Amino acid sequence: MLIDLMSFLGVVYFVAWFVWPFVFVISCMLAIQAFVKDDGRPTGKPVFWASFSLMVILSGIISPHLHH
Repeated sequence: MLIDLMSFLGVVYFVAWFVWPFVFVISCMLAIQAFVKDDGRPTGKPVFWASFSLMVILSGIISPHLHH
């Protein structure tokens, strides 16, 4: 099940590869900004998008190696 999810996210990465690095960097910057500004309490949306975009990027890198 998780291999199928990673394969699907790999396809999503290959279709829109140019979007995910920018989403990752911008959402990381927003999460760090909220963490510093709000005394150690980051908001959930930027953290979620940073983790999701990192998962999509890593799935795109790993997915060709899942099927031998």
